[in-house]
Amino acid sequence: MDIHHLKYFVEVARQKNFSKAANINHISQSAISKMVKDLEVELGVALLNRNSKSVQLTDAGIIFFEKAQQVVSLFDNLTSEFESEFKLEKGKIVIGLPPITEATVFAQLLGEFRNKYPQIDIELYEYGSKKIELAIQEGTLDFGIICSVPDVTVHEFFSLTNDPLNVIINVQHPLSANSELTLSALANESFVIYRDDFSLHDEIISHCKIAGFQPRIIFETSQRDLMVQTVVANLGIAFLASKLCSELDTKAITAIPLVCPQIWHRLSVIWKKGRHLSHAAQLWLSFAKKHLLQ
Repeated sequence: MDIHHLKYFVEVARQKNFSKAANINHISQSAISKMVKDLEVELGVALLNRNSKSVQLTDAGIIFFEKAQQVVSLFDNLTSEFESEFKLEKGKIVIGLPPITEATVFAQLLGEFRNKYPQIDIELYEYGSKKIELAIQEGTLDFGIICSVPDVTVHEFFSLTNDPLNVIINVQHPLSANSELTLSALANESFVIYRDDFSLHDEIISHCKIAGFQPRIIFETSQRDLMVQTVVANLGIAFLASKLCSELDTKAITAIPLVCPQIWHRLSVIWKKGRHLSHAAQLWLSFAKKHLLQ
């Protein structure tokens, strides 16, 4: 048994899927399956219940998973602390960000960081805010960009933007002539909203219920372009941060301020409170604050 056995087992347990775990670790599915099987043989106990779609931890697997996570975290921190001690400008940073963001800003930031620190690798994962927060707590992400209010009891953070949502609506729609819209005025509309791993999914539904109706949701997505094209096709209405609305085709879509209530699209960078940050992670954090908060 070595650290790779533990790392691969931990990832399979987190993902509940050999294929996803293999992709994350950049190895073949057969290789990661063999490593986990070898681990089970060495321990003399089954750690996973396998079926064609997913895997689940056995009772023994649950106990071993908790211990293995601690060992993997200690090992990763040992590497990070060594890099920090000697101020080595190399290493790896893992960042999660939601698909519906000002992507150009982050792409430019990451490109400039790579130019300055070419020996630091950056891995990006596209998740909704809820999954990002969970991954930060599990230690699989170093930093995350979320669209919700950070939980200050478990996260360190700095805020990026606080932008009100607009209603985006087809120009042929009867409501498109309004200068502003209340949520209650949308009670009979078909909603295209963010997928349920996005914090805005719950927030929009919650505000609709407060306004006295259950929204009729026809489509949930994490892809902004798909959301916009659904509105272009006049299949429903959607919500988009006001800053992003400047990119819309005004011949096809009208963006109207949402009032009573206003719903805000917040962006924050978070990381786990109390977690040791490697020298590479500290460099990225300092670089990000300098460029994003100027």
